[in-house]
Amino acid sequence: MDERLRRVLRQRVLEYLAGVERMLEATEPPVSWAAVQERMRPLLAGWCALLAIHGAGRRGRCRHCDRIRWQRRAPCSVWRTAHAHLVTGVGGGAAP
Repeated sequence: MDERLRRVLRQRVLEYLAGVERMLEATEPPVSWAAVQERMRPLLAGWCALLAIHGAGRRGRCRHCDRIRWQRRAPCSVWRTAHAHLVTGVGGGAAP
């Protein structure tokens, strides 16, 4: 993937996340519940896809990270990040 495409993909994803953040931080509901659901569905699908890629392999470790020698830490960073943000809420804050 060339650098320009990488930059465009990153920019679009960050814009999407910023839009969701603005929607969630508004003092008054700026949109209907249906619009919120429509914005949240891709986030759910994205997390599910990412976690599927990082699912447990035969040895119970991350199938993706286990292929990278220096990342053989269990659980992998994707699962640790998911837990911090989605379960415990310690991740808090906006996307980088």
